[in-house]
Amino acid sequence: FFFTSLLFFENSRLDFAFVTTMVTGARFIAAILAIISALVAVILTVYWVYSDFDTSYLGGLNTNHLLFNWHPVLMVSGMILCAISSLMSFRILPFEKLIKKYIHATLHTLTIACICLGLTAVFQSNNNPSTSTDDGYAANLYSLHSCLGLLAIIVYGANYFLGFANFLLFKTLNISQDIKAAFMPYHIFLGLCALFAAVFAVETGIMEVTSELTVDGNSACSYSVTSADLNPALHYNIIAGGCKVANGIGIMVVIAVFFAFIAIFEHPKFVKKEDNLNLLQVGK
Repeated sequence: FFFTSLLFFENSRLDFAFVTTMVTGARFIAAILAIISALVAVILTVYWVYSDFDTSYLGGLNTNHLLFNWHPVLMVSGMILCAISSLMSFRILPFEKLIKKYIHATLHTLTIACICLGLTAVFQSNNNPSTSTDDGYAANLYSLHSCLGLLAIIVYGANYFLGFANFLLFKTLNISQDIKAAFMPYHIFLGLCALFAAVFAVETGIMEVTSELTVDGNSACSYSVTSADLNPALHYNIIAGGCKVANGIGIMVVIAVFFAFIAIFEHPKFVKKEDNLNLLQVGK
């Protein structure tokens, strides 16, 4: 609907200033909804991890045998909520661009901190029996989730440090305005790539965890059928509660990124050249 509306506006005879205001307002609302959706995803993750209604929930948080449970909480908080909030900071905050740039960098730094702590939790849990869920050792970096997560972290980390150097330390490093201008589209592109990779990592991570959950010896997140399952909705209530919460997390993450993309997307018809120039000139 959003993109169809843009095409309609582009070909209509409506006042350009009015249309631009509408598009800007729509992107502002999308940015707010992106942050709210990401926050809901974090809340659901904490609820799923901390609850112990049955074995489809992860049973709590501690630094002993439930250390692994910090991993999903920190990764969703960092790579979804903090990352999206950082991207949206330029869209919704009523401050001058220099202040928004520092907020942008601070939120990305929080993301990096969450990533480091989240990785520490999972590696420590897998490599130390005293902090393992089943008091044993577990393999690392063997699944699609692990590969996608590693890809997301590499892209995110590289973009973070390159962005920090080009846009905050450019005077110290003697980086010219031309280099900053040339790097800007790549910075945005890499940021979006890291966000999408993070989404894939979160979704596959949820699938990996839910595939191992059991209730009374049976799969918690599936159900058995004796005939063609022509109306799966009738059987969804059979799935354990924790699995439904996990599915909700995955859905809210996708919704958050959907709204974030709408907020970030810039139709050439409605982009002022001076807006992009100001991004580079702040702090000059």
